[in-house]
Amino acid sequence: MEREMLLDEEKKEIEILEFQTGSFLYGADISDIQEILPYEGNIRKLPGSHPYIEGVIMPRDFVISVIDLKASLKLEDGNGIKDEMVIVTNINGMNIGFHVDNVHEIHRVTTADIAKPGRKLSTSVKGAVTGILNINNKKIEILDLRKIISNINPDIKFQ
Repeated sequence: MEREMLLDEEKKEIEILEFQTGSFLYGADISDIQEILPYEGNIRKLPGSHPYIEGVIMPRDFVISVIDLKASLKLEDGNGIKDEMVIVTNINGMNIGFHVDNVHEIHRVTTADIAKPGRKLSTSVKGAVTGILNINNKKIEILDLRKIISNINPDIKFQ
């Protein structure tokens, strides 16, 4: 989700997909999400690829690069039951999947419900978290998926 949209003065209604990676709850703007697929472990490794890229999958007639979100955020493995999924995005015409531990639900909120991120975040990756949504006694850190992608490949320019 773009930082400008979150911190905009005007209230806008948005939908946030809540998911878990490691021991933490995260969210992403649903408008960035194309689909959610079960993680089946049938990923084809790519020799010489970035360490955060697990490989590629081809569920139908298109290739999806899969990023290990836990590794890209520099997180430890969490405890608990996992129902691993791949959150598929289509950003800049690229099909990119984010491997997560669990997908929970979608929250309909306004941008006014999202606070600026403080200093105490789950990740040390600068700029990855663009906001905090406190809802239903849960703290959800909103991720900038574009920032995570550009940390892996700085040559990608976003519109």
